[in-house]
Amino acid sequence: MKSSQIKSDSYTRYFVDNSKDGIFSCGFLCREPEEPSRTIQNEHYSCFVVLHGYGSLIDETGKEYKLIPNTFCQLLPKKKYTISIEPPLLWYEFYLSIGEVVFQSLASLNLLNIKEPVFLIHTKPFMEQWFKGILFELKNASSSSDTTEVLFNAQKLLINLHEECIDNTHTVYNNVIAGIKQMLSLYYDKSISLEDIATSFNMSYEKLRKLFKEEVGISPIQYRLNAKFRYAGRLLNDGYSVKSVSSKVGYDDPSIFSRQFKKTMGESPKSFIKVDNTIE
Repeated sequence: MKSSQIKSDSYTRYFVDNSKDGIFSCGFLCREPEEPSRTIQNEHYSCFVVLHGYGSLIDETGKEYKLIPNTFCQLLPKKKYTISIEPPLLWYEFYLSIGEVVFQSLASLNLLNIKEPVFLIHTKPFMEQWFKGILFELKNASSSSDTTEVLFNAQKLLINLHEECIDNTHTVYNNVIAGIKQMLSLYYDKSISLEDIATSFNMSYEKLRKLFKEEVGISPIQYRLNAKFRYAGRLLNDGYSVKSVSSKVGYDDPSIFSRQFKKTMGESPKSFIKVDNTIE
């Protein structure tokens, strides 16, 4: 990883006033190796993936865990941990924090492996793009429904990270499909190369298309169109004009956007617009 790529970038929102249950935060954190060890005790749940650097975590019983690239580390609510960074390398991580209520809900369904605070995971080429996508969505969520959807996507990411435990030998197809869906649901104002997505999963486009259609029931192209126009429908429902929305989802010509929208959604864009609160 080039040093120019290592920089902090994070964002935090709150669903409710208290951070214990309302926090939703994620991003990339860069720390200098000269920084002293730090002690952490949160009311909420937090986890991170080590992308670069080496260190250690000591739990409140005194047990030490080595932290290396591709290590997944989780900090459970109310537990005390000490994290140290080993010089001379910079430390770079992607972290995710969610409220205790959400964490307890996922844990009660056995969707999270909370027996060990640290374990190695399989890393995929698409994972860092997925991290960036969650951060982008959180920063750009313009309504409570958008934020709720991002939180849902973050929960899917968290579950997938737990399923990527290096000791987990079950099929990775579900995780691959989830990763493809996430990449197809980003940056609607830009064109997307399905060939590049296939390459990031180390497969040909035809293999990706066949696998996706078998598992999801529609092609990757149709899935992206559906996701794009559902997003457009939310914007229209929030009061944005047809011209504004067409631009936000990558259409220079509003009339072409309107035709494609009606074909996909079964209704014209104007039926979604709040006439008394139109936003340009």
